[in-house]
Amino acid sequence: MKNSIRTAAAVAASAAAGLMLSACAVWGPAAPPSVAVSKSAAGQFVNGPSSTPEPIAQFWQLFNDSALNSSVDLALKQNTDLRVAVARVNEARALAGGTDGLGRPTLGVGAGISRSRTGDGSGTSTGANNLNTGLQGSWEPDLFGRVSNEQRAARALVLSSQAEQRAVQVSVAAEVARTYFELRGAQEQLRVASAALQTQTAALKIVDARLSVGRGTALDTERAHALVAATAAALPALDAVKVRTLLRLATLTGVAPQALPPGLTESKPLPALPATALAQIGNPQNLLQRRPDVAAAEQQLLATQAQWGVARSALFPKLTLAGTMGLNAGRLADVFEPSAFVFNLGASMLWTLIDNGQRQAQLGSAAARIEAAQAIFDKAVLTALEDTEGALATYSRSQLQTDNLFTAATAASRAAQIARARFAAGVSDFFAVLDAERELLAAQDRLAAAQTQAATSLVGVYRALAGGWGVGMF
Repeated sequence: MKNSIRTAAAVAASAAAGLMLSACAVWGPAAPPSVAVSKSAAGQFVNGPSSTPEPIAQFWQLFNDSALNSSVDLALKQNTDLRVAVARVNEARALAGGTDGLGRPTLGVGAGISRSRTGDGSGTSTGANNLNTGLQGSWEPDLFGRVSNEQRAARALVLSSQAEQRAVQVSVAAEVARTYFELRGAQEQLRVASAALQTQTAALKIVDARLSVGRGTALDTERAHALVAATAAALPALDAVKVRTLLRLATLTGVAPQALPPGLTESKPLPALPATALAQIGNPQNLLQRRPDVAAAEQQLLATQAQWGVARSALFPKLTLAGTMGLNAGRLADVFEPSAFVFNLGASMLWTLIDNGQRQAQLGSAAARIEAAQAIFDKAVLTALEDTEGALATYSRSQLQTDNLFTAATAASRAAQIARARFAAGVSDFFAVLDAERELLAAQDRLAAAQTQAATSLVGVYRALAGGWGVGMF
């Protein structure tokens, strides 16, 4: 009996060794994709300064605004999209943990009891009891890479989900910062309009007083009333924008609108943009390694390559080693007798030779998925460069626009002061004052909008740069 066991084991071992050697000749590990950086991406950004230091991770802290910092920190803890991303990472990790044991032997325990009755054809029947218990084990050697490729694919999907989590973190932080600046911009526009309304209302009182004593005209009075009404009509729309941005911030930070911190509802000016906003933006090569969407696409490509290996392994034989060892007896008292000990050890090989092209079709499908994943990866690389160059161009142009509008608003303010002084001295009519006041309000409103655009476009730059986040930042 011992010789038969040794013979079976030797046959199984030799078969496994032969198949393993043949597998090594036809299948190896999947090669990782290479990031093909174009010549334009090998140096510096076209629309950015010549600098190589990497951007800081928590870019929002550059603005030195405590309300902004607390809003982003709260969103990174409670944002619902981020909670979904974390759950997906946990799901991928759990699935990967399930594949870790595929290449290891399995062991189970079983027990059973049965009673049977048979007849001999002469009207006499006999009954028998059967009691059995024992261990059952099996093992599938990973001869052609099925198990290892399934494990490789699962690990790549974990890394992809982690990269997608980082992408959500970047997106949430940037969206909170952008919405925060829009809120401050709306509050600034509302302040400008309210201040203009106060000035125009005071001028209206003067015009009414002049008309009452016979020194003014009805035309001046009606024009002053029209200007005050037009300015007052703009306030509700600006207030609605402020309310909508507050509601958006509540959603982003994962709280109810009434639970927003008081620092957000209080009107405050836009924070000053850092003087060295673009002093550290890195270079295109580092960007492609830092962008989480590129990392996620790369890991998805690796996963499809490993899944192609799983499909390829189906073309080759499948070897299984199995055995049982236990006790079998007809009576409970005989279970522990030496004669009750039973075992079974063997090896089986299954090789499907004709399947009408099903496995080849699955292999072709897996190869097509690799081509699609490669295209998605290439698109992620190009999109990263496009996003960054576009964001840099938008920010640099918005800075120029803001500078020009600041000059225009300053000149309009001086013109309004001169017009009011000339009207008070009686050397010009009220029409010049109305025209100057309208131009001043429009210039200040355009300046506030441009300042908001400059701030949000700078956030767009940091968002395109992935906020300085790399693997392991969170």
